[in-house]
Amino acid sequence: MKFKILLLVAFIAVSCGKLSDKAKDAVDSISTKANGESGSVIAYNNALVDYMNVISDEIQESSQDYEEMYIMVIKKKNKKHYTGGDAFKGFLPYVNTKKEGVFLLKPDNNLPADVREVVVNKVKATVESFENTKDAYEKFHLYLDNEDYKDDNWTKGEEYIERIKNNIISFYDNRAEAYKILKPLTNAAELELLKNHPLSESLIASKTDLALAEEIVDILYAKNIDMDALNAKYTELENNVKKHKNLTPNLLKTHKKEPSYNSFYEQIEKFLGEIRKSKRDNEITEFEIKTIRNTYGYLVDDYNKFV
Repeated sequence: MKFKILLLVAFIAVSCGKLSDKAKDAVDSISTKANGESGSVIAYNNALVDYMNVISDEIQESSQDYEEMYIMVIKKKNKKHYTGGDAFKGFLPYVNTKKEGVFLLKPDNNLPADVREVVVNKVKATVESFENTKDAYEKFHLYLDNEDYKDDNWTKGEEYIERIKNNIISFYDNRAEAYKILKPLTNAAELELLKNHPLSESLIASKTDLALAEEIVDILYAKNIDMDALNAKYTELENNVKKHKNLTPNLLKTHKKEPSYNSFYEQIEKFLGEIRKSKRDNEITEFEIKTIRNTYGYLVDDYNKFV
């Protein structure tokens, strides 16, 4: 049965990020001695996001090809103008490479001792799922090129696409679990460091509201949408926007940040509007989820322009 992998991939593409370079400049200006632990967690998170973005690009490309591969196997017919097969070409994994002082599989003091092992295990599982996807994807295309499906009536092809599907799902599940553990640690570290920034009040407000928007999207992508939870988060974000959208206007003007801050909150109001329209009948369709997700993606862009 065909699964909704493209919807999953599209959400993951905008659902997690690292502290932006501009915000990081502000953080780096604070004493690393005084905030060593906070800075360390952020460094690990940023290194992980950088790495995951690289391998996720390959997974995303293979998942797009999967749709065509699936149809060929189910119909037992080679597609004349199949355009896939280019994922993973020239890709060189570098998970053990030291990046800005961080080894992803040996985080040492970059992470608190109580979460270190579980995070590393989730990262390892993600990388293993990536490698398994790559292996099955490449074998399928060799099988296709050699027309081996004529010998087994697509039996091996069915096995390959099943492996691809299962490992892509496993990839995103394990990646999401790693981020789920890291997110509260990273957010707390960033908020602590940003307290010393001249625009701390506006930065913390926008970061808090972006996190709420992400929680709402998480609810929408759950297997079963919890409408009570959705309504509660919607109301919380709506109330926050009323309090936050006009914060420190003079200070924002001084630092030439007023336009980007205002744009961020205008986009949040559009995001809220899409949710409000979608939940009126107490049932949200897949098309409506995609629309909300797209609006959330623009919100992330506006946040990054502000910070």
